[in-house]
Amino acid sequence: MKILRDVREATKLLILRELTTHRHSRLRTLAEKLDITIQGVSEYMKLMTKDGLVRNVDGEWRATRKGVELLQADFIALRDFVESSIKGMDIVDTCKAIAGENVREGEGVGLFMETGDLVAYPGRDSSSKGTAAHSASKGEVLAVRELEGIVRLHPGKITIFRIPSARGTHARRFDVRKAGKLLKRIEVDVVATSDLAGRVLARKVGLDVDISFSVLPAALEAAQRGLNVLVLCPEDRVAEFIGGIEESNAALEDKIAYETLSLR
Repeated sequence: MKILRDVREATKLLILRELTTHRHSRLRTLAEKLDITIQGVSEYMKLMTKDGLVRNVDGEWRATRKGVELLQADFIALRDFVESSIKGMDIVDTCKAIAGENVREGEGVGLFMETGDLVAYPGRDSSSKGTAAHSASKGEVLAVRELEGIVRLHPGKITIFRIPSARGTHARRFDVRKAGKLLKRIEVDVVATSDLAGRVLARKVGLDVDISFSVLPAALEAAQRGLNVLVLCPEDRVAEFIGGIEESNAALEDKIAYETLSLR
């Protein structure tokens, strides 16, 4: 929008708003209200008078009909722009979290991401804050309104374990016992696999599969929430997973760490 790109246009709009909501007979008071110099206000008033936007009536500065019409038109355009931008950005002003402690309605809370869950603590400082919409006991679901800031995230790590093709020679030599010892040494919060061989391997080595559908986006979301993810991945899909992680990292300030493992 022109108003946002052009400082002069924005200042003219602020002057018109001030003149339609308050009475000003002196440029000094107008300058103090807008936090600009008297000389600056004087120059604006000369230009705006010439353009028919303001006039001085009996020693008092007023917006003309043309000035009021411009003010209303620009404010409506600005409002529409802000509303459409908010919808496009999917801005969230309420959310649900787990109460980290007992919380009273109306109490200020700090929001933290813990093991993949959003947790609210009363009175604790955080990069993201809000107000409890109701009372809740520790461990209960709490609605939080009037959100401010963004929750600080510390991404987890994705470990991709290569599983050989079932028809390849490496599959016949695959040592499940050795794989189990290796996998149990990895710090893992979530196990993911969309492949039958992966589910079979997980069962044999005593791992519970948490994600078995839409594995790539689910693994990325889990890692962004701070969880360490193990993906039991067929050899022919490893490149796809690495590409997905790299693409996601391109848009993230805090990158998701990853590595690939195999028995070879």
